Amino acid sequence: MIIQRRIFQAKIGQAGAVVAKLKEGENLFNAAGLWPKGRIYSDYQSGATDRVAWEVEVENLGAFEEFMGSIGAEASFAPWFGELSTLIQGATVEFWTIES
Repeated sequence: MIIQRRIFQAKIGQAGAVVAKLKEGENLFNAAGLWPKGRIYSDYQSGATDRVAWEVEVENLGAFEEFMGSIGAEASFAPWFGELSTLIQGATVEFWTIES
């Protein structure tokens, strides 16, 4: 199993809005039958403030690429991505292999 974690650096004071937007995204993806197991984390008190992490758990990297391709092919998701991008300054991405 693979975890893909995307850590968003929200604009100052926008972490709560990013969490809400990610939850909205999960609902959109679930409705389209695309969403694998995922989690959302917020970090208001350590490191850089206003960070939000979004994890997706998939069987392998091929499954993740298929998931991302499905999202990219779905034009109805573009407005959601556009709205999310107004709330963040950037993001970093990590891929982790689950060992236990």
